[in-house]
Amino acid sequence: MCAEPSLTVAIPTYRGARHLAAALRSVLAQEGVTFDLIVSDDRSDDETVAVVEGEAGDRARVVVNSERLGLAGNWNQCVALSRTAFVAIFHQDDVMRPGHLVAHLATFRASERIGLVASAADVIDDLDAPVPESTVGRGGLGSADRTFAPGEALPLMAGGNPLRCSAVTLSKAAHADVGGFDASYRYVVDWNAWLKIARRWGVAWLAHPSVAIRWHIASETHRFKGGTADLDETARLLDELFERSGAAWPNALALRRQADQRLARAFLARSHEALKGGDVTLARSCLVRACRLWPGIVSTIVADPRLAAQMASLAVLPQWAGRLWSRAAAIE
Repeated sequence: MCAEPSLTVAIPTYRGARHLAAALRSVLAQEGVTFDLIVSDDRSDDETVAVVEGEAGDRARVVVNSERLGLAGNWNQCVALSRTAFVAIFHQDDVMRPGHLVAHLATFRASERIGLVASAADVIDDLDAPVPESTVGRGGLGSADRTFAPGEALPLMAGGNPLRCSAVTLSKAAHADVGGFDASYRYVVDWNAWLKIARRWGVAWLAHPSVAIRWHIASETHRFKGGTADLDETARLLDELFERSGAAWPNALALRRQADQRLARAFLARSHEALKGGDVTLARSCLVRACRLWPGIVSTIVADPRLAAQMASLAVLPQWAGRLWSRAAAIE
């Protein structure tokens, strides 16, 4: 007789055929813990479902949504489909290292009122090669294992999302307590959820990397060039976080300043990319937003002669700047 599963690994899929087999193999290879494997497919039009059936067979329960649910909706569906107290929402492109699930389950069992367990993560590219930390930051909550009391981890999570979704296992009770993943967000869905849980529940951090996150260079570079929706969401989330919780932090002003500086740099980078693409309106808007968030970013611009020339021309002669710098980018 098979033992009852202790936790659920749920993979929300959408057009995920390319790397899904590797993700499934890494999950199915986990030892020392009994688990359910669910794949919640958001109506993929590629070979996603066939890959699951071929790789996992009857070891996976596959559910194809009757309609597109979107990111937050499909993640909530994953939790709803689970039959265990703990759920790991694992992304279709990522790789689970040996020992990941057993370490998370042991951590939940060691302490009460833990809302989520999160591990450190490595980053790999399309070909499984390591991506240096100088290219993609690792985030995280410190260099040592630690369990945070409710509210204690929030200041460490205020500047940017430090947790990788595939490296997190949720308490189903905590997910229900905070209302699940918020569908009003599209780009910071996970960060918002971690903050809500960390406010009311304990958070356990395991500093040893036990998941590899796949970073797609092309998609990350070009995904948001047409607008600022992701940055706007970040600004909204930061406003909500500091208005609700910041008053209790002795270093709230410094933390907010750091968060604004990071967001300003992101707006400046978006301005630079938009200018190279010839979108002068977007480039000017992002430059203004960057300067409003952090006036000191002007010194960053001035320190780079090429960037200074681009931003100065954008401010003074925008149409000329758009033609000049988009042509220069094409030559490069």
